[in-house]
Amino acid sequence: MTVFTNVKATLASTKAIQSEFSRLAQMTADQRASAVFHECMIEIDDVIHDLRQRVEYMKAEELQYRNS
Repeated sequence: MTVFTNVKATLASTKAIQSEFSRLAQMTADQRASAVFHECMIEIDDVIHDLRQRVEYMKAEELQYRNS
């Protein structure tokens, strides 16, 4: 696997983790736990943003990644 493929896979995994935090926040009856899951969901949004920027940078800098 190339670095680009690994970064894209990490982005997809991170999005799945964010969705799971959201689901857990909605499902739990414990308000404190729900708040923690919600906070994690929000914090991971920064990671997703950074990974998206990295993917776009790699596409711009490396010709072989432009059509990915």
